[in-house]
Amino acid sequence: MSPAITLIAEIGSNHGGSLDEAKRYIEASAKAGAQIAKFQSLTREGLIARKAKDAASGEWIDNPRYAAFTNQGLPDHWLPELKACCDENGIEFMSTPFELEAVDKLEALGVKRYKIASGDLTFTPLLEKVATTGKAVIMSTGASYLEEVEAAIKTVQAAGCTDLTVLQCTASYPPSWEDLNLNAITTLKSAFGLPVGLSDHSPGHVAPIAAAALGATVIEKHVTFDRTSTGPDHPFAMEMDEFANLARDLAALATALGDGEKRPAASEINRRNNLRRGVYDPDTGLPTDAANGVWLRPQYK
Repeated sequence: MSPAITLIAEIGSNHGGSLDEAKRYIEASAKAGAQIAKFQSLTREGLIARKAKDAASGEWIDNPRYAAFTNQGLPDHWLPELKACCDENGIEFMSTPFELEAVDKLEALGVKRYKIASGDLTFTPLLEKVATTGKAVIMSTGASYLEEVEAAIKTVQAAGCTDLTVLQCTASYPPSWEDLNLNAITTLKSAFGLPVGLSDHSPGHVAPIAAAALGATVIEKHVTFDRTSTGPDHPFAMEMDEFANLARDLAALATALGDGEKRPAASEINRRNNLRRGVYDPDTGLPTDAANGVWLRPQYK
């Protein structure tokens, strides 16, 4: 039997700043078949620089990305309620820390594991702080070269992480098909001997199914109640009925992949004799050793 596939419902900022909506997403994600409901622990002040260098003049100006930033983080007082909601619905709570202080808050909450976003693959202080918790780490690798992934792996392992999963990711929203490079999953698995997975922003579930067939044990997809909703993550997210179909198909695929040993399936054992030809006398229809016999298949059963 192939390893079970862990399916992460990335709720992100799609709750739109509403605690009740965030809880609805948790309940729907659990019902759809996700094992993890994931949020994002971030603030504009802790993520985006206030000043940026103007490309034309070289002068430092007010950063337009700072003013335009609309991602909804998680207020501190939400955390225990979201964790409790996850517990009640039989799904794991997880939130990606984008700041060092967020790790402390998530540790106090008692999270089981951490997610490192692609953009923080080179944020060494965060990698080290997460690793020193001793918890499992899932690390996305979007927009990176193999040697950068290797450096990040060495950083978290040196800091104490012993349970690391590396996700292939294309940091485009959504990516084009030619940019997905799903075969990099095989490259990551071969290069580092670690569990691998996919953080996917492409339409539908072609990529997650293919990734699972390539050996991915973790699949992460953004979810939404309505892809036409206003917000940065809704347009490329999966609606809940689509997500439920993905969960169903991943479970079926995990079973269908099997353990790789070439042998007859249980349903084939009784068919072996009926499928294989023997020599039959053309006149009597009985098995024979005669040289002029006919090679036929028995079809009695």
